[in-house]
Amino acid sequence: MGFLKEIKGWLGLDPDSSTRVDQVSKNNPLFVYIKILADLGPVERGERFEDPLQEALEKENLGAITGGGSQLSADNEDGQRSIEFCGIDVDLYDAVKGLALLRRELVRLQAPHGTELLYELDGNEWEEPVYRLES
Repeated sequence: MGFLKEIKGWLGLDPDSSTRVDQVSKNNPLFVYIKILADLGPVERGERFEDPLQEALEKENLGAITGGGSQLSADNEDGQRSIEFCGIDVDLYDAVKGLALLRRELVRLQAPHGTELLYELDGNEWEEPVYRLES
């Protein structure tokens, strides 16, 4: 099972559902998981990324932040765990415009390099880096 399907399962979404780009709407949103490679707790993640992204999505009526969380490491030798990465759950009402907005805003918000947008569209799973290599 791929990582995106695993996340969908944790959230109670159908991991095998398939979304077509021409069917994305407010009533049939595209689920996007923003994977941020940073050790951010819930408050900092919310202030730095979730709140500004929600504001931008609302302003353009393109979607909503629906949740977030952190992936913890295994216990170290002292029994302590650290945050390996954090994620933000997003429902987009327009796939093309919404994905472009997320990319643009994450760059503006200085998301760490390695940040990815994970989503399934037209039967393909995507793990798309926010920062793309310029040719």
